[in-house]
Amino acid sequence: MARGPLPPLALAYHGVADVPLRQDPHGLFVRAEDLRRQIAKLRSWGYGLVSFGELARLASASEAGGHAALTFDDGLVDNLETLAPLLQEEGAPATVFVVSRWLGRPHRSVPWTRIMTEAELGDLRATGVEIGAHSVSHPDLSSLSYDDALGELAGSKHQLESVLGEPVEVAAYPYGRANAVTVRACRAAGFAAACSATGRGSWSEPHNLPRQDVENRCTMIGLRLKRDDRYEPLMRLAPARAARRLGRTVRGALR
Repeated sequence: MARGPLPPLALAYHGVADVPLRQDPHGLFVRAEDLRRQIAKLRSWGYGLVSFGELARLASASEAGGHAALTFDDGLVDNLETLAPLLQEEGAPATVFVVSRWLGRPHRSVPWTRIMTEAELGDLRATGVEIGAHSVSHPDLSSLSYDDALGELAGSKHQLESVLGEPVEVAAYPYGRANAVTVRACRAAGFAAACSATGRGSWSEPHNLPRQDVENRCTMIGLRLKRDDRYEPLMRLAPARAARRLGRTVRGALR
């Protein structure tokens, strides 16, 4: 177990599947066995796992330390087929942020797989997984006007609520990007909390909470660095970026 207080932690994933690195240039997939190891590591450090919505509520009360949330963006069908059974076996909660207009369609970046249908999304929710919004069409909201960002966020919220028949209270910004205009639009759309990615955001900003990305073949050292919010600052250094590229190339060649 780690010494000292554990910082709050939200991890950002996408799909759960064994996809070779050469077929996953964006690092969108994590193997089921790797996810299990990461869950075990988080617990060995002393983390209690909660949904993102619960983590946000704890953050608002300055009680988020020692808690971690597993979040999954876009709404890939493997979140139902592979992730949901894994979570039930591990007794772990999670949150899936869904692009509402993509339901039932091939994923834009990995068209060999698809997003859940409306019925499948309902099935996922029935397993206890929290559902959040990830915009209507997945634009970079930080590049949009207030009205356009509001339309993307409020539209996604409304569409998902119509599918699920219950409130959708949390959101994740596409590409993990948000600015002051985006955050204002998110509040106006009626969300209780929202998150960015790549370490951006602040635990004191309910509508711009930080998440750490977990890529394909993320190592335990990388997870530790993300836990301590040291990974992204380190990757700004050229030698660290070169080492990461080399490691990915070697791992990809071995697959």
